[in-house]
Formats: sequence, C-alpha cells, structure tokens
Amino acid sequence: MSCSLCRLPFHPSPLSTKPRPAPAGALTDKQRSYLQWGVGMGKNIPGAVPTLEYLDNNIFGNVPGKPVLMVVMVTWESDNGTIVALHTVCATLLRHMFGAADDSKDSLTELCQIELVLGRPLGGKYAGRFRHIDYEGVGKANIDQFWISADDDGLNMFSWSAFKASGLGWMLSRPDVFPKFHPVISRSRLTEIGDAPKTTSDIFTTQSLDILHLLLPYLPNNSFVSLLSTCRLLRHHALTTFQPHARTRVLELGWAVPLEIEYARATPVAAASMAHAVNRPVDGDWLLYLSQVHRKPSMQARRRIWALASEVRHVYLTKKAFSEYEDVIGADGQRIKTKQRLELEKHMDFLMKMRAVANSKKQPPFSPSAKPFTPV
Repeated sequence: MSCSLCRLPFHPSPLSTKPRPAPAGALTDKQRSYLQWGVGMGKNIPGAVPTLEYLDNNIFGNVPGKPVLMVVMVTWESDNGTIVALHTVCATLLRHMFGAADDSKDSLTELCQIELVLGRPLGGKYAGRFRHIDYEGVGKANIDQFWISADDDGLNMFSWSAFKASGLGWMLSRPDVFPKFHPVISRSRLTEIGDAPKTTSDIFTTQSLDILHLLLPYLPNNSFVSLLSTCRLLRHHALTTFQPHARTRVLELGWAVPLEIEYARATPVAAASMAHAVNRPVDGDWLLYLSQVHRKPSMQARRRIWALASEVRHVYLTKKAFSEYEDVIGADGQRIKTKQRLELEKHMDFLMKMRAVANSKKQPPFSPSAKPFTPV
C-alpha cells in the first residue's frame, strides 16, 4: 500500500494481524513509526479526512494506542482503484497547496473533491497512484519500478532491497526534520573568514554596497552562493551585510521552512530552533540555513513532495475547470455552485458529524497479536 503523493510504502503497525514489515535494517525506528501513519481523503471515508493507521492486509484503521468511541476500518484497494491515502507530512503539504490546512467544512469538502475531479487513484500494479500526474518528471524518480504486483487487492509488495540499492534512500528521510536555525552568527564562522580587507581591486568588491544590494536579487541561488564565496570581503559581507538576501531566498523556496501548522504543532524546544518568517531575526544565519536545506536529505525529500503537491493542485485546477464541480457564472456575473457540488456539501454535513464521533475518546484500543512475514 503506497502513498498517493510520494508513492513510497506505508509500514504495518504493530497492531496488524497479518503484517508484512520491511526487512531488518531497511528502516530506523523513527522511519517505521512515521510510515505506519496516514491521512485518508474522500467522501466515502468515515470522517472525510481522518488520520489512519496502516494495518496491512489492505486495511487502514483509527485504532491507535488510545481509546476511541468509534472504530473505523477502511479498505484501501477495491474495484481496480484505491482511496486517497497519504503519509502525514505528504497530507500536510498537499493541504497547504489547496489552502485547506484547517478542519472547516469548506476545507474538507475541497480535499474530498480532489478524488472526484482527478478520479480514484489507480489500482493493480500502479495502486495508489493519482491519475494524470507526471510523478517521474516532477518527482525526478520512478518509484513504481520497485512495486511488485500481487494477485489480490492491496497486497502489492515493495522491493526494499532494490530501492536501497538504487541510491534513492534519501527519500525515506522524514520530510519534517528541518536544519537548526542559528539566530546569531557564530563566532567560529566569523573567525574562520577573519576581518574584512580594507582595500580591494577587483570589479565586484570595489563597487558600492548599494550596487551589490541591487545586483544580488537577480542571481539564482547557486550563483548567489558562488559569488559570495569568491573572496574574503564578500564572504565577510555574506555573513553580515547580506544575510537579509539569504533570508529572502529561503522564504521564497516555500518548502524550506515549516508551515505555520507545523510550527504550531512543534514542542517549544523544537520550535525555538526552527526558521520562521516573523519569529527569527532578519540578520540571523540565513546563509548557513540556505546551504543546509539544499544538502540535508530530509529537505531533499520535502522538496520533492512539495513539487508533487504543487503538480497535483495544478492538474486538479485544470481539470476542475471543465468538471461538474466547477462553479457556473450566472446572468448577473455571480458564481453559482453546481448541483454536484451542493450534493457533496450536503454529504459533508454527515461526514463532519461522523468525524466528531470518530475523534471522541471512549472505547479501549484494538490490540490483536502479530504474525511473522518474510519481506522482499
């Protein structure tokens, strides 16, 4: 069972009655924990957009290690298609792209509409894959080559050995692990470059700083970093005068800093080390952070997921414009919701009530025994 955005597998929960875990050494404990959780999206899923635990054997469920009032079991693949199931960070980034980060009725309706506009994700060998999305072109990798077809629904196998040998292991890095942001330039960094020379003779460093401030925004990131590394004076200015330029570049990337919802969810200790557009100084070490987000495997994974989420939204909007869910323009120029959209909104009222019940904490957790499985 695979994530419809990053296409990587889910990992079975310890609660699974028929688990097919990854081979020993393929995943760290933190990676296994991350991959066992998902978010479903769809009008046929109880709660519309619930957090679910992967139980293997073609099943997701809301049976975490805490009491719930209503146990929900969701079949992943059926009738040559699957539900939309995403790893938790994949879901967070997709929700951000759709402007649906909150749990309002409008946001959940929009998320459920993705499946209706794009069609159910594919089944069979490509189970879980969104239709019409260029995963290989946008994501720069073919993950489907590592999936092995099964005769039964939801039982495709992921070849962990082939994947690990492919050099794509960085994709398994948790995409919500950010570099530490340093609000003050470290003394060691300043000492390393030494004092700025008082006189220079080259064409760049003899220019007024005002000219350099005007020039730098026109450079791509790699040229920006390369230019500021060419001599001691520019390296000194890079750590001091030009930090606001590095900050602008970090924030323009989008994927390089936590979303507001991620920042809010973080513990106070973790949040204190995160980059933030408002809560961190403009003259902090943004240049170091800019370098780290382009080298850290978790940020490489996040950048890929961000690009795929953006592509899903682009394709969705293109197809929605010609779908039965696109508003029509009335004679007075006002936008009018279609019958299909109104029916979906009415159905969402029921799903919202079910969501409230499913999120209640009353019933003791489900805890069956696990059985062994030999992985690929």
